Amino acid sequence: MNVRKLMMTLLCMVIITGMESCSDSTPTTVITENRNVSACGITDPLYNIEWLKEFCKKHTTSDFTSVTVSISIYANKSTKENHYVMSYSSSAVVDYSSQEVYDCSGTKLFLKAIEGPTPTGWTEFFTANELVATIWEFKKN
Repeated sequence: MNVRKLMMTLLCMVIITGMESCSDSTPTTVITENRNVSACGITDPLYNIEWLKEFCKKHTTSDFTSVTVSISIYANKSTKENHYVMSYSSSAVVDYSSQEVYDCSGTKLFLKAIEGPTPTGWTEFFTANELVATIWEFKKN
């Protein structure tokens, strides 16, 4: 009788341990914001520039997983003119990444994907501009 109780107890412990070790398949999402940076003459561009708010909303409501999207502010070393650089990467797709460069009004100036050709002016842009700050990052695993 004691052996039977011991076996039942051990069986229950194994079942409970197995159930607790199962991982949750719900994707985790992490959003990081830096609202203490001004760009294009505007304080807190994530909140005060409509096209940036829409960009963030679009990407946080997508069904994509295993993706990282970020918005960084760059400044021209001479003129101090700002630009926004959007970076995309995916851990689900080997060697996938791309970047887009926008001016203050939201006009796309450049697009470069890892598998495509380097657009004319791309190298010159990054030589003439420097990173000021990353103001937004969205990660969904």
